[in-house]
Amino acid sequence: MLAREAGDFYWMGRYIERTEQTARLLRHQLTGLVDTPADELALGWRVLYRTLGQSVPDTPEDADEAEAFLIADAYTLAGTLVEDETVPDSMISCWRAARANASQLRPQLPLRVWTCLNRGYLWIRDCDFPGAWKIRPVELVAEGIDRLRLLAGVVDAVMPRDDSWRFLELGRFVERFQHQTSLLDSWDRIGCAPKRQPALTWADLLRVCGAYELYCRRFTMTVHRGEVLDLMIRDPEVPRSLRFALYRIENLLVGIDPLGNRHPLAPPHRVALRLAAVLEADAGGPNSPGPGEGRESGLFERLAQDGQALHDRVMAAYVDYPVEEGLPT
Repeated sequence: MLAREAGDFYWMGRYIERTEQTARLLRHQLTGLVDTPADELALGWRVLYRTLGQSVPDTPEDADEAEAFLIADAYTLAGTLVEDETVPDSMISCWRAARANASQLRPQLPLRVWTCLNRGYLWIRDCDFPGAWKIRPVELVAEGIDRLRLLAGVVDAVMPRDDSWRFLELGRFVERFQHQTSLLDSWDRIGCAPKRQPALTWADLLRVCGAYELYCRRFTMTVHRGEVLDLMIRDPEVPRSLRFALYRIENLLVGIDPLGNRHPLAPPHRVALRLAAVLEADAGGPNSPGPGEGRESGLFERLAQDGQALHDRVMAAYVDYPVEEGLPT
């Protein structure tokens, strides 16, 4: 397929996944507005913004001042990530970018996929965020998640398993790998740093990732850091674990470039293989040390660097087509 079309499908998948990731973080944060202490809310906003790569909001140190600030400004903090078109990671910005990529692919994109994506964008473009905030703001982002899941179901049901679908899914899972790495790092370094009071709970991280019930069935109702990290890093059966995302990336790369999986490995395959080795060799376990106390201190930094390298190699190998290569000699 054309390199331009491959790039459009890849970025469409990334923006769709990024929209849902932002919505999932917001749903957790907005759910706790009513009964969560102000200092914990402030910490949650810091982790959320750092995960998305945005500047962290400054909140007063005094608990009473912080509570007054968050009650008055929670609307702005949430609205920035929902309806502010100047913020690259806001829901409306990502949805609009996915729609822009899809509009370039109309001949290759099934009509039902385009219709579902376009309806979702028109919904969030015309949504009444101030009105939703007065009633229950969490319902707005929850509906956004439902619409994105509907889109994923339509893609799964109607798209043929050709290179168009593979590049779309590759974008989704590369984005998921990078986002989950940033989320785990932020939660471990900031939200649950040693001797931090207040601190976020590891149970809440599992809820954000949709893995709390699975954790309780597999381990216990008492949540421990090491077991959570082991689950969210290495378990291949958890949809939002790093290993699950990497497993899908490896399979998609084999489908896109079968010869690249043979010696000598193509650069994207080589980086994916290196990431798999890092996950298996250095991931935490039930008795893993705390942040900065052992091998985990630099794990997330290395995963973040290799995740970015994977994206760069994919773009260089399949999307960035040098014009001079297409010219006659």
